[in-house]
Amino acid sequence: MQPLLAFETESLPSHCTGFLEIDTKTIAHNYRTLQALLPNSLCAAVLKADAYGFGINTIAPILEKEGCAVFFVAHLEEGIFLRSLLKDAQIYILSGILPGTESLFIEYCLTPVLNDMGMVKKWTLEAQQQRKKLSCALHFDTGMHRSGFDQKETTHLFDSKGLLEVLKVDCVMSHLSSSHDLQSPFNEKQRNLFEILRHYFPNAKASLADTGGIYLGASYHYDIARPGKGLFGLYKAPTLTPCLKLFARVLQVRTALQGESVGYGATHTLSRDSKLATLGIGFADGYDRRLSNKGAAMIQGFKAPVIGRISMDYTVIDVTDVPESLCFTGGWVELVNELFTLDHLAESIETISRELSTGFGCRLQRIYK
Repeated sequence: MQPLLAFETESLPSHCTGFLEIDTKTIAHNYRTLQALLPNSLCAAVLKADAYGFGINTIAPILEKEGCAVFFVAHLEEGIFLRSLLKDAQIYILSGILPGTESLFIEYCLTPVLNDMGMVKKWTLEAQQQRKKLSCALHFDTGMHRSGFDQKETTHLFDSKGLLEVLKVDCVMSHLSSSHDLQSPFNEKQRNLFEILRHYFPNAKASLADTGGIYLGASYHYDIARPGKGLFGLYKAPTLTPCLKLFARVLQVRTALQGESVGYGATHTLSRDSKLATLGIGFADGYDRRLSNKGAAMIQGFKAPVIGRISMDYTVIDVTDVPESLCFTGGWVELVNELFTLDHLAESIETISRELSTGFGCRLQRIYK
């Protein structure tokens, strides 16, 4: 069996008990793959929540180098930080304008996504005070019912369209609720409504597709596509590759007898005399507690199941069938890899991979490969 690459551990502090290995070449490959599916559209990048937990300070410059010039984040503080990394990119703030934040958008050259008439009025007033047209995007709710102009607000906007004369509407957008399901009738229903709305703004770019929307076909692509999870391979498509591995340190190896129990609540009882390894990460590090008695580790080709409840700082695996020379105090095991992907783990506990990727804690070191 092949050992871990030397750089993966030698660059870590000796006290490290867990680390994430993030393959930046894979992220660049995924971006190029998505852009290739958009021959007539611009491929932007959604990097909210610290680039889905993968580290925006490293990921954003890589994507810019690949030619990405348009970025979306959720909140203003994310946009301010992203501007410190990227001087020339266009950065949209999906949550729009909170009261008293108008000057920050101008100071950091950020573009608000306006989601209701209150935001339109705030940005219009700011434009009048600045005596210049200010850029914005308009977000129309076509069925998600989360944010954006609903039917009543849309009517109000069209009745007050004069307010927009002092603004530069760069983009009109909406968000698909079911693009992960290529057969969902909601996709076409939303697209048809968006098609009607976008024609009221002929000079603005149109944006509808997220990662799943890209795979729905050209009619969903419009001018700008907004992939997020696909950049990191968190979408089941044969052309996209997961970029993450999670390693945990073995803190202790011990034996326990048949009939004894493991962990809080004694949820696992040993069916044989066993050798157990305690790992130095738990749910506080983002290894989800719901993986208790469901997850598994890989030790140089040998599978070792998670047994008992995952606790805040520790996880126990059964290494009875792992050669003794491969499992020892201070050694490393893989908890996420090509076999146990985040999508695989998420499905096993009925959640989504993004919940897992954004949950990795600060105790985990990050290595960018």
